[in-house]
Amino acid sequence: MSFTLQMLIWIPFILVAYSYLIYPILVHIFAKWFENKPEFYDAELPSVGILIPAYNEERVIRQKIENALAIDYPKEKLSVWVGSDQSNDSTEKIVREMMAIDNRIHLWIAPDRGGKTQVVNRLIQVINADLILLTDANTIHRPDCLRKMTNYFSNNNIGGVAGRIIHIASENERELSEDIYRNYEVNQKINESKLHSSISAFGGFYMIRKADFTPIPFNSYSNDDVLIPMNIIRSGKRMIFEPNAISEEDLTCDIQTEYKRRVRIGAGNYQSFTWLLDFLNPLKGWPSFCYVSHKAIRWFSAILLLISYVSLVIFAIIYPRSFYGIVSMLSTGGIALTLIGYQIFSIKKLRPAFYFLVMNIALIHGFFRFAKGIKSAAWSRTDRVDSAK
Repeated sequence: MSFTLQMLIWIPFILVAYSYLIYPILVHIFAKWFENKPEFYDAELPSVGILIPAYNEERVIRQKIENALAIDYPKEKLSVWVGSDQSNDSTEKIVREMMAIDNRIHLWIAPDRGGKTQVVNRLIQVINADLILLTDANTIHRPDCLRKMTNYFSNNNIGGVAGRIIHIASENERELSEDIYRNYEVNQKINESKLHSSISAFGGFYMIRKADFTPIPFNSYSNDDVLIPMNIIRSGKRMIFEPNAISEEDLTCDIQTEYKRRVRIGAGNYQSFTWLLDFLNPLKGWPSFCYVSHKAIRWFSAILLLISYVSLVIFAIIYPRSFYGIVSMLSTGGIALTLIGYQIFSIKKLRPAFYFLVMNIALIHGFFRFAKGIKSAAWSRTDRVDSAK
């Protein structure tokens, strides 16, 4: 029993440590040794359709469309397509008003509420463009972003390009560790792209070739930015990450809102895992290595850490004077200090630890939501930061 408990302590812990600490170093080294630079060819600029899924986005949709049309790209090759998931506010009215002024703006209304997945699957079939930019209503694009992305599509071996999202927030909101984590993610996406492909995109900003799009399951839940890139890789093409193609997005300003988002993302992650089992096959090469190391292990990291911690506590109860007994006391004390120190005494230095703890609890919550079964991908509107402020 002692050996079994020690394995249950160490194996999950080592897997998580590998994914978060060792893998970023390995992929950086491998990217230097085995970089596969994509080739560019002279070609005519492709047409681009900007797809904006929307549900009750009246506060930001006008600014979003104006921003999209202001991108530095030939007017005749740029169009904007808003897919409304049966919004019940003024979103559709605003879009129609703008359509009367500019014929490059289009509105598609879902026949029933089906979430972002339904909008993406159906609207891509309708859009008359070579390339599709998938973006969110609160994502604001820099003028040069499209040209930095479309260049790659002169190479037919490239099926998609993911851009970089920079979060905009007040100084107080910048304390959230999400912003730090995004930068950490960017470096890994850059290195994965050098090897073969970025195995996911930032959901508010990535581009695909329309001809390379494969519809994703109707009940896909907050995971299109993983499933669509992985479908492109599955087809034999590459998904490139371009860090100089930049868009901006408001940062979630409170942990409660972020918790709900993480529960949704967690449920979608476990769902994605069941649809991406073929990438567990090491014969798929770099995509398999990056997927298992970067995504699969991390999706289960909260559960792995829980298994490790519970095993540690059980071992400490059985052998209280052992090394594990001391570690158990320190771990439990650290968790208690984080919860009490931040929640009751508002010790700001504990915010990153509190954030990490709460977000892992959210992932476990997401697992139970997934286990109950996800029948619909319909989503609720995320509160946006008021751009007028």
